[in-house]
Amino acid sequence: MNHAKHSGLGRFLFSTRNALLLSDFCALLASLVIAYLLRKISGGDLVLSRYAILIFGLPPILLFYAAMGLYADLLLTPSDELKILSIGTTLSFLFFSFILFLGQQNLEYSRLTVLMCWFVALILAPLFRFAVRKHCAPYTWWGYPVIIFAPPGKTESIAKPLMDNRQRGLIVAESVSLHWNGELSSGQWSVSLDAAGLQETEKLLQKLQKLYPRALALVNAEKVPSDVQRILMPLLGQHFYQVIVRMDTAWLKQYSLRVGYLPGGSALSLRQKLLDPRRMCIKRLLDIIYCLLGSVVIMPLIPLLALCIRLDSEGPIFFRQQRIGQGGKVIRIYKFRTMVANAQDELVEILKKDPALREKWAKDQKLPNDPRLTRVGAFLRRVSLDELPQVFNVIKGEMSFVGPRPIVENEIPRYGEAFSFYTRVKPGITGLWQISGRNDVKYAKRVELDKTYIYNWSVWMDIYIMIRTIPALLTGRGAY
Repeated sequence: MNHAKHSGLGRFLFSTRNALLLSDFCALLASLVIAYLLRKISGGDLVLSRYAILIFGLPPILLFYAAMGLYADLLLTPSDELKILSIGTTLSFLFFSFILFLGQQNLEYSRLTVLMCWFVALILAPLFRFAVRKHCAPYTWWGYPVIIFAPPGKTESIAKPLMDNRQRGLIVAESVSLHWNGELSSGQWSVSLDAAGLQETEKLLQKLQKLYPRALALVNAEKVPSDVQRILMPLLGQHFYQVIVRMDTAWLKQYSLRVGYLPGGSALSLRQKLLDPRRMCIKRLLDIIYCLLGSVVIMPLIPLLALCIRLDSEGPIFFRQQRIGQGGKVIRIYKFRTMVANAQDELVEILKKDPALREKWAKDQKLPNDPRLTRVGAFLRRVSLDELPQVFNVIKGEMSFVGPRPIVENEIPRYGEAFSFYTRVKPGITGLWQISGRNDVKYAKRVELDKTYIYNWSVWMDIYIMIRTIPALLTGRGAY
């Protein structure tokens, strides 16, 4: 079922774990070299042989990474991976700084060099991992085989997201059709979980275990009766070292879940962090920090772009529009004008003449290759610089850097019942929609992404989205 490419590099690395280990080692080594060279260039009196010895301190950092689950936990989200990697790197550098202090070696090493090495490692470690995942994902040795167990017709909903995100390391090897009424489908992999078919089911699971000794079992439990689940789970537990259960219950699909323990048994904890006032203070603080850090670039850029707009076409520099904010409050957002001055009148005429564009507008409220765009406006749209003035909305507290895109009033019906979730948070300049393809993503999927963000928000998710926004802007995918 797996048609990925083979590679000599893959045979050398042997496994996904080794590839990530090598990635982290190279990132740490590169950080040490870069920090040394930067300090040397700036006039530091450094002895090369003394800093070369620090290479022997890199394997213990990798062991610490391993202890934190960076090479074993296959269900880490990208934001959780970034969180653990950053915390692991920081704690490792603090530990080694403490060791140098105890050994009275702190005067032998430049503290600025150690600090620069830590800072560069925070950047390079996730970047190297991203590059390794992207490069290695097409090869057969990458990832861990997953065998999907699902009722007839329910395989695609769980297999497609895995195949679309192969770099995460869960690779669909086979799919097994589940039956519990004595009837089997004609496919090769099909099991019956009634009393008469259990013996044959055991044989099939043994066969799969031999074919895929490293495989995980992934169960789509949607519409599988609870009494059948009680039979299935112990069976799978005897043949697979890890069994993952996908629950498609509507109220469970997007919540950030944690298993908790109560007297008498375990329980699911459903967290809604965006309703925690303390965490919201942290999110607001981060917005202010981003504004302060970004002001170095933003402040000179705004007047420059304003001049370009003024020279390119007649009309105001800024475009102001009413949008729906937190709590359903109407806010006025700022954008650079990207269209001709009489854009609304032009739209009416365009839609009158072209039924296809009229249908497209009714569906997405967007037009690809919009003829109303100015030359500068088309460029600003492509790299999303037209959104830059919304920094002032962030400063005013009406928006956040990361969150759902602010919608207009006539989009409310398209959100349906999800609109109540949307109004819980401040809209953002960037978000999951922007890093997932923007206008190439269907509107219903955009709503689902907004709900996913609201349910699973964390500081590290915001940081991850901010990092992923950079390549999304550079490629301009889905921007129009």
